[in-house]
Amino acid sequence: MKDILIVEDLESERLRLQKIFSDAGYLVETCESVTDAENLIKQTKFRLAFLDIGLGDKSGSQLFHEIRRDGSIEYLIIFTGNPSVHLKNRFITEGAADYIVKGSAQAQSEKVLARVREIIGASAGSSIEGLPLQELISRYIDAKSKKLFLNMDGTIPKCSECGGQDYVVSFTGIPQLPPDISGKVKCQKCGTEMDPQIS
Repeated sequence: MKDILIVEDLESERLRLQKIFSDAGYLVETCESVTDAENLIKQTKFRLAFLDIGLGDKSGSQLFHEIRRDGSIEYLIIFTGNPSVHLKNRFITEGAADYIVKGSAQAQSEKVLARVREIIGASAGSSIEGLPLQELISRYIDAKSKKLFLNMDGTIPKCSECGGQDYVVSFTGIPQLPPDISGKVKCQKCGTEMDPQIS
């Protein structure tokens, strides 16, 4: 799986976005047409797509609706030169994660990167190493202590940052011998630490 697909026919903007996200550690692919994007989506899974709607071969709006219909990419950001509030409201209503106007303050490099981090968290390629929390709980934690990690109904709580429920335990560098173990519980998706820490 890759993190971000950029569908943009203006080369300078396509390369700018690619550099922003690649430098931040995201796995990125780019296309300059809807046809290229459609072919790439058949071969590769992506977590998020940046879609220009004014493309040369077909409308990016058509691609947006295709992706929404088949659910191939979870998050879609419309990236366009059209500042229409009506168009923005329409895309957001239809499921776009955001609508960013080229050249606006929202389209500045640091703001675009911050928005992507809000939506998908860390790169899929930078997964956090460690033991899955579920495995730790089932194999090493006694019944009384399990309650420290779970909701009242026995489920794993959602991450306060991204809402994910997959956690890993990264242990400290010292030798570990259960039941005396220490480490940190982190969200697999965004790296946010869960409270409590293992100690």
